[in-house]
Amino acid sequence: MTLLSCIVFFITGIFSVDYLPPPDGIGSEILPLNSRSYGMGGVCIGVPGSTGFSMLNPAASAWTVAGGISLGGRYCEGDTPAWDNQLGFPAVSAFVPIPGGIVISGAIDGRSRIDSELQMDVSDDYAGKFSWTGGLVETYTGLSVRTSDWLAISVGGRCSFGSILSDVTLTQTALITPSSDSSVYRDDANFQMAWGGVFGILVNTDRFGLGFSISTDRKGTLEVNRDFLASSEADSSTGMYSLPGEVSAGISFRPIERLLIGVDIYSRKVLNILDTQTDPGTVYSAGAEVYAGNGISFRSGFSYMDGLWRDKASTFTAGAGYSFNEGRAGVDIATGYQYWRDIQDSFQEETVLSISIWATEKWLGE
Repeated sequence: MTLLSCIVFFITGIFSVDYLPPPDGIGSEILPLNSRSYGMGGVCIGVPGSTGFSMLNPAASAWTVAGGISLGGRYCEGDTPAWDNQLGFPAVSAFVPIPGGIVISGAIDGRSRIDSELQMDVSDDYAGKFSWTGGLVETYTGLSVRTSDWLAISVGGRCSFGSILSDVTLTQTALITPSSDSSVYRDDANFQMAWGGVFGILVNTDRFGLGFSISTDRKGTLEVNRDFLASSEADSSTGMYSLPGEVSAGISFRPIERLLIGVDIYSRKVLNILDTQTDPGTVYSAGAEVYAGNGISFRSGFSYMDGLWRDKASTFTAGAGYSFNEGRAGVDIATGYQYWRDIQDSFQEETVLSISIWATEKWLGE
């Protein structure tokens, strides 16, 4: 079974077509950012995190002094059907320091979502209605090590997996034989786990931070299973899919003790998946955080995407954080507005609300 041909075949009265991938590949993508980073425009690579986790540079978690967990979520309104009026996949991370300056970390976060439809003629005698839903998520497991007071490195594995469901209805456009319910079926494109390595480094002093992270290409098995609505007939096919590696770099600076300024660069190679190509590109981010005292921080930032899934997209963000019980737990909230033009040069926009809550073992144990 090929991935894109639309040749109708007939088996024991069942009409179907070969698997048709969604026209927008794995759907609308997002970067795995917690609410603190999102409020700073996406800045996180060169910023040490004592109470959170950064999937883009896990070395930042080496400054964690107490184990804990972080839970996050996002809500969107905008012109992308997959995200409009929807909650994102919940982000969960955990970090556990052990002797020797080592921090063991694990995380899971959403990466893409799809919700699209297409109607087309599949032959001279049949028309098809196709709808796709689903998406991919990412996980990380690894460790960070502080080799000195100012240097940390991280080594771990990053995994992508998920599924995209395709509901198909075929309708006769020419009188051949009466159609049956067998012309309604579902394709489940199962993206099995694709693992790759992640390596990070962070240099951190009282005034200055410099981070770098690289992830390798990932390959996994793609299995497409077909089930018919009113028949025991089934079909399946198996292939491979790959995700390109990523490179991130960032720098942060504290001109005064209460002010943090950071700049990040995220870059990825071309993505070819499900017969769809996403151009290579780069995201440039800049942001700031001001500590106002009494556990309260305010943040703002800006990012610009050159290429990738939303070419020339500009994003403005703002946020705040509050830690209580002597920094043993807290909440971060951020909001962002993004605008861009799609491939038809139509104006698109999106508003995002991101919330994260975190707690250390010192607070959880009370």
